[in-house]
Amino acid sequence: MKKIIFIALTILFAFKIQAQNVQSDKQAIALSKEIFKIIKNNSLFTDELNWKNIETESKTLALVKNDSNNEQIIFDFYTNKLKEVGDKHSHFYSSKKINKIKESPLAEYPQGEYLGNGIGWIKVPRCANFDEKKDVEFANTIRSIIKKIDTENTIIGWIVDLRGNGGGSMWPMLAGLNALLEDGTTGYFLYGKIKVPWLNDNKNVNTYKIKNKKTKIAVLFDGNTGSSGEMTAVSFFGLPNVKSFGQKSAGYTTANNTYFLSNGGQLLLASAYIMDRNGKSYKDELTPDVIVSDLSNTKNDQVVSTAIKWLSE
Repeated sequence: MKKIIFIALTILFAFKIQAQNVQSDKQAIALSKEIFKIIKNNSLFTDELNWKNIETESKTLALVKNDSNNEQIIFDFYTNKLKEVGDKHSHFYSSKKINKIKESPLAEYPQGEYLGNGIGWIKVPRCANFDEKKDVEFANTIRSIIKKIDTENTIIGWIVDLRGNGGGSMWPMLAGLNALLEDGTTGYFLYGKIKVPWLNDNKNVNTYKIKNKKTKIAVLFDGNTGSSGEMTAVSFFGLPNVKSFGQKSAGYTTANNTYFLSNGGQLLLASAYIMDRNGKSYKDELTPDVIVSDLSNTKNDQVVSTAIKWLSE
């Protein structure tokens, strides 16, 4: 009798495992179809992709009996297909990674100080939080630093240091640095022939503005300035009181739209090019007005001293 019960339980367990595996396969196939559709309909590079081949290959992916592993297999498949046609910017976040970032404190905080001789320095790192409260904190930190420097000193020039800023969300960066600028359009997303303006979203961010908005501004960037870091630099381009210094940027200047996936992950898909406030477009790395080869990335290096020389003229 015990032997019969054992055999029955073994069969039942096997059926349960098989049912779970079938369910896992169905979820993976559905996720792949979902991503296929999003990229085909929205990617900047959709015309360069061979959709017939991608559809065929996606059906032969070596899926396993694990949802997380299947997710990574699918993410890697589509990421590689995009890279093959020149899209180096699109990427995925799993729900697990998103939650981990949300639960972590801010990885880097904006910094700033008065450098003497009328120069204010503000260092803006990358901002990737997936958390509105942290984004507001980030923006307000920038504003508070600017306010302190501006109210305690007579400023003749500002240095906005974006070196090493690998991106994330551009909006907290723009909202914080808006203290240095007039309100209004600071750039555009270009979807085909449609221009969508960047408007400063200052909701819940303090409204301080510098005493003299015509003060010179030096914008610094380097080869590690990418994505939203580059777009933050572009938000200053085209202004008569702005000059850029450093080295060529990383070249991730396509705009990524966020698509929320049914399994809780996100696809950040390159869907637009960018333009500055005067309508000049950027499709690759940014080149500074003044190239300085020093890669030290400190507030005392030759890039900063070159910028200070211009600000002081």
